[in-house]
Amino acid sequence: MSDEAISLARALSKLGYCSRSRAALYVKSGRVTVNGRVIKSPAWRVDTGKDSIEVDERRLVKPTAVVIMLHKPAGFITTSSDDLSRRTVYELVPGDLHLFAVGRLDLDTTGLLLFTNSGELQDRITSPEKEVVKTYVVTANGKVTSDHIDKLLRGVEIREGVVAKADECEIIESEFSRTRLRIRIHEGKNRQIRRMFDALGKSVITLHRSAIGKLELDLPEGGWRKLCDEEVEAIFR
Repeated sequence: MSDEAISLARALSKLGYCSRSRAALYVKSGRVTVNGRVIKSPAWRVDTGKDSIEVDERRLVKPTAVVIMLHKPAGFITTSSDDLSRRTVYELVPGDLHLFAVGRLDLDTTGLLLFTNSGELQDRITSPEKEVVKTYVVTANGKVTSDHIDKLLRGVEIREGVVAKADECEIIESEFSRTRLRIRIHEGKNRQIRRMFDALGKSVITLHRSAIGKLELDLPEGGWRKLCDEEVEAIFR
């Protein structure tokens, strides 16, 4: 097996067929074959460049990367379905393209959210090791001082034993009752920015993601568009 080998579940995701969690279910149910052999272990190692992988007798090939930018409004969750019947971001993008969201924005967070059929691109953006910077505009309750900024840059404990820090942080506008800031991070821990400000004793009033890397949001709220080839290539660079 080559150095390019990955788990079968991850391979289905990278080939744009489905999410990794759903891929694991397909594999365990016997719907997936590798080189003509039924494999029921999601951890089975494959090389997508050499092995023939089929789901329900349909061979999977690496798709042409399609990427959509969405300006996510508040009140939508980043999942394909919800037991509480809340609205999901998948209602806002074309369903016939079979795309999955790259990372998550929580219910009340607005801004730039990407969708793609490329597992490689998803890994490129979400992996902390790749250090793709995400830019957010935060409105925090109360006055945020330079001391608070220093703490965010050095790192704060967001839960027991877990420290998160900002790559950059600057105050845009400061009032007695609230402060507006721009913050950049390359990590993607759950509710990271909200928890970082909680650690300072400052609650987040609004949170908006304005950019991923050099890709800036340029859409009205609720709007979406396909990225051009140059924009997609820039993400991979």
